[in-house]
Amino acid sequence: GRYGSAGKLFGVQLNDGYQRLGAEDGLMFGSVHPHMALEFMLWLQKTDFKGHFYFDTFPRNEDPVAEAEHNIERARYFWGKAKELLKGGIDAISHKHDAMAVFDLIKEATEKGR
Repeated sequence: GRYGSAGKLFGVQLNDGYQRLGAEDGLMFGSVHPHMALEFMLWLQKTDFKGHFYFDTFPRNEDPVAEAEHNIERARYFWGKAKELLKGGIDAISHKHDAMAVFDLIKEATEKGR
């Protein structure tokens, strides 16, 4: 957050993977941890990120063009859902430490328009 809000974050690498120490699985963005992908996009928006996205994935069996298209679609999806959460007042709800209300807001945002 510190670098993003200072305007010093120019690009971010997006991918996903299983959380093994020292491993980089290079899976499609949001494929394993969709809620983390959503939270990441939320923080990028909260810091007024204006940089570039880079997809660091490794399509071994997949069509690389199809995988790139999927990554772009998922990044746009999570960006839009993060915007909905901000408009829905997630910051105010979070400051009240109302975990159930935050959960309900995230559930509502992510379950519509899948």
